[in-house]
Amino acid sequence: MAFLIFDFDGTIADTLDAIVRITNRLAAEYGYPQTTPERLKYYQTLNTQELLKQSEIPFYQLPFLLRRVRRELGAEVTSILPIAGLPEALRALAAEHQLVIASSNSPRNIQFFLEQHQLSSVFNSVYANVGLLGKARVLNRLLRRLRLEAQTTLYVGDETRDIEAARQVGIAIAAVSWGFSSRQALAKHNPTFLVDAPGQLVETAQHLADLAIPDPGRMRQE
Repeated sequence: MAFLIFDFDGTIADTLDAIVRITNRLAAEYGYPQTTPERLKYYQTLNTQELLKQSEIPFYQLPFLLRRVRRELGAEVTSILPIAGLPEALRALAAEHQLVIASSNSPRNIQFFLEQHQLSSVFNSVYANVGLLGKARVLNRLLRRLRLEAQTTLYVGDETRDIEAARQVGIAIAAVSWGFSSRQALAKHNPTFLVDAPGQLVETAQHLADLAIPDPGRMRQE
């Protein structure tokens, strides 16, 4: 059995359009330029540090902006859909493995979304309000608290910062190409797995689970 830790926005929930709308609506108030379609494509090629610099969001405003975006996203959560094909993949994964969510979104938004799309029973637990740059710390905490084997733990995320966080704590990362960061940007960061379709996650998780099964031939030799 493998243990899968999922990001939420862009990985499970298709929130990109809603987040762009909200951040554009708040741009003047928080002092940064709006995101045009051309600028968005450029942002999707950057890592998190580069993105924060190029977005021109005042650093001191960032925690306040993130809280506001989470609140405004709550008003739109009823119209947000899961990534196409992902609910089926999640249910198949949950039948064989353990799944949790670790996200910077709010617990209210995540739980409402899961209930709306009949996915609440798929996940063992939800860890919300994770800081923008604090994912490695949360992953480390989960590994210790749940006594997970790094060898059979998989982090699933859609951004370059997810790859960096998984690498920092020594676990595998399945970088999904349907979220925020472009496929090319993800590939440059050399994820353990680069996933283009939700169904591939089932094969990837099984590969990790197989690593935990002792080789009978080797056991006989010993």
